[in-house]
Amino acid sequence: MNGDRPEAGLSRWLAILSLLSVLPGLAGLLLGMPRLAQPLNTFAPARVGEAMLVSVAALGLLAKLEQKRLLARALAVAGGLLALYGLYLSIRGYAPPMDPVVARRLGKAYGGGATHTLPITVSALFLLYSIALLLLSKEKHPEQTLVMIGALASSQVALAGVMFTTQLAGVIDGTAVQPLRAPLFSLLSALALGLALLEQLARREQTSVAPPRWAPMLAGVSSALVVLVLWQALLAREASQLQARSAITAEAVNRAVQRQYAALVRTMGRVGANLSASTDHNEPLWSVGLPRLIADMHELKHVLWFDGSGTLLHSASPQSLPADVLAELSTHIRTSNVRSRLFAAHSTTMHTGAWHLALWWPVLSPTRGATVLVALVDEVDMIRLFAEDASREFSLRVRAGDTLLLRVGDTEPDALPFVSPLAVGARQLTLDVSQRPGVLRAPLPDVVLALGLTVSVLLALTLWLQRRNWLQAHAEGRRFRAVFETAFQVQLLLDANGTVLEANRAAGKLAECDPDALAGKSLWKVPWWNEDQVTEARVHERFNRALAGETQRFEVEIGRGRDRALTLDFSLKPVLDALQKTSQVIVEGRDLTIRKRAEESMREMSALTTMGRLAARVAHEINNPLAGIQNSFLLIRGAIPTDHPHYRFVGAIEREISRIAAVTRQLYETYRPDQSTVAASSVILAVSDAVSFLEQVNRNRNVRIVANTAQAPSLVPVPDALLRQTLYNLVQNAMDVSPSGGTVTVSAVQEDDECVLRVSDDGPGIPAAIRERIFDPFFSTKDRTMKTGGMGIGLALVRQSVLAVGGQITVHDRASGGTEFEVRLPMTPLDTGALR
Repeated sequence: MNGDRPEAGLSRWLAILSLLSVLPGLAGLLLGMPRLAQPLNTFAPARVGEAMLVSVAALGLLAKLEQKRLLARALAVAGGLLALYGLYLSIRGYAPPMDPVVARRLGKAYGGGATHTLPITVSALFLLYSIALLLLSKEKHPEQTLVMIGALASSQVALAGVMFTTQLAGVIDGTAVQPLRAPLFSLLSALALGLALLEQLARREQTSVAPPRWAPMLAGVSSALVVLVLWQALLAREASQLQARSAITAEAVNRAVQRQYAALVRTMGRVGANLSASTDHNEPLWSVGLPRLIADMHELKHVLWFDGSGTLLHSASPQSLPADVLAELSTHIRTSNVRSRLFAAHSTTMHTGAWHLALWWPVLSPTRGATVLVALVDEVDMIRLFAEDASREFSLRVRAGDTLLLRVGDTEPDALPFVSPLAVGARQLTLDVSQRPGVLRAPLPDVVLALGLTVSVLLALTLWLQRRNWLQAHAEGRRFRAVFETAFQVQLLLDANGTVLEANRAAGKLAECDPDALAGKSLWKVPWWNEDQVTEARVHERFNRALAGETQRFEVEIGRGRDRALTLDFSLKPVLDALQKTSQVIVEGRDLTIRKRAEESMREMSALTTMGRLAARVAHEINNPLAGIQNSFLLIRGAIPTDHPHYRFVGAIEREISRIAAVTRQLYETYRPDQSTVAASSVILAVSDAVSFLEQVNRNRNVRIVANTAQAPSLVPVPDALLRQTLYNLVQNAMDVSPSGGTVTVSAVQEDDECVLRVSDDGPGIPAAIRERIFDPFFSTKDRTMKTGGMGIGLALVRQSVLAVGGQITVHDRASGGTEFEVRLPMTPLDTGALR
């Protein structure tokens, strides 16, 4: 596009800004300054490869703006290949070539010891940009290409903007998208370059009314990405809350187990105290008390009493113990030196048998001396009692190292367990708390995801529909404006106060001003009313009726300093809003002047025709006796001698008879129906014939006729008889009033869309007092004794004929003396509205 360079100011600055934005990060990498490479911990640290990507991308855009399309396409391809290479490294987890060197220089502060791979987000952003720039660098841009560029650039801006905002707010920390973190400077560069692409597309839009074609895509993708990040944040928050509840559950189980274990230790301590005070070995205790205690305490399996040498003295067990268990217990007693004062109550882990916890209490018997009371405890039964209470929401597993001792409830396959140590005496165990399958999660994340994605789709759809509606409204507005502006009739759009909002060209032409100058004026104050207060009040009253909902129509005559006033038919139509109230009023004004004049001319022509028929009939009735009188007089005239005293009256009688015959002949010619059907006539031929004929008729007057038809049109759309009648009457009248030796000038020229005929003379002129009456029928200023003196209907016929074809006839005095008649005939046929 030839206008790219003058319009590339903002895009050029955005490209330069993207180049400058990576300089701080690059300086931090080269100078070994971690705070420059990673100014905010919520963003990923800068990478050397990102600086290369940004540089190639920005230079490609600058080349495009400078009309270097081949260079721009080459840089776009290079940037796309670099982005693909970075994407490959990100997926494989490989470090770019320069990053390990920079990482060793910056140390652990560089990214917190994270793996130094190129972020997948950066590679994806600049891959989208490279494809869009490659398409934009082509010579031609079809509609499909512009849509694709808009989609790519919108996705880039949306992804960069959302990642920048969420990382700045720390929303993605702890979420599944945290590994997609990107460096601060790379996101700013991608955002600036994407906006530059969208700015270039915005300049190619056909209309500035509708939102750009990429706006729905940008809004939809941006909102969808925000929803996804928010969804991940809610899931992370829910997982954190789940871990907290798991910790609470593990702590509750641990405390309950410890309380139960302490109660068991106290109970066995009391048993040991009873044995220390007994002299008869307390047989009821062993036969009744301890068996009942074992039955009540499920975790207590055996109670044994050994002497100092490891010999079993008594047993309160429901079943006999295996020999290997007894051997391990005896060995522990012998090796522990029971008779030593250092031997105290304690617990140990058993290596044989089904129970892995043994509790030891020293008992100083009055009869046996130093003895040992041993309780074998099943810690799994102790834990199971409390684990089952917590198994409604969580599943619990108890492990001893890698050995699973207890499992309560099923575990969610992908659930991350909370691991807590669990110590039961000398027994060191591990408690895993996990979420059970089928337990309902909090619905908020899924609700947010569903509603958010729905809103994103609706937002994009709404913008798309709004753009389409705006385009349709703009096209309809253009069509309305075209019809509104090119209408031949006056059209105005008023508000509820009667103020002009819009005016078309016809209204401006009527007001003799620019249409925009009418805006802001009240309808009754527009210039064509000529400040006529009566008319203004009438128009104001009609507007109030239209504002009340009534369609108004009225005719009014408007004088504009012309020879005749204009007659206009105005209509005021109310425009109703959604509440059926009048919000605007449409004014239409139709010029009825030509139609009115045509109707008036037809009426006058009808009257003249009627009078002509009557005159012809009268002339016919007079001619018959007049012919007899004339013939009789010819006989009488020969019989009168010349010396008769009244012979002088013979000539007078003959002249009067001739004048009567001339009058009757003119009455015949008054009604002569024109049968011509010629649609157009030759101006030059009509002028030539009129001049030649009238020069011959008036050869004794010594009046010269000068004709000028050099600039005359070849044809005019009027009947030939009308044109000749007009010329004959006007030229004859001019010769009648011209003095001897005078000159009559006849000219025909074309001015704009009119043919102008001018006939001027050197006569005395027409007094102003009678100038308006010369076109009235039967009004004449000629001397009746003149040979061409008539009845005063010639100019009346000319005027009505000219008006009937849409023309005008005017008369005015010449500056050098005399009178000039001017006839203006339209070069386009008068449209009467009838179908031909």
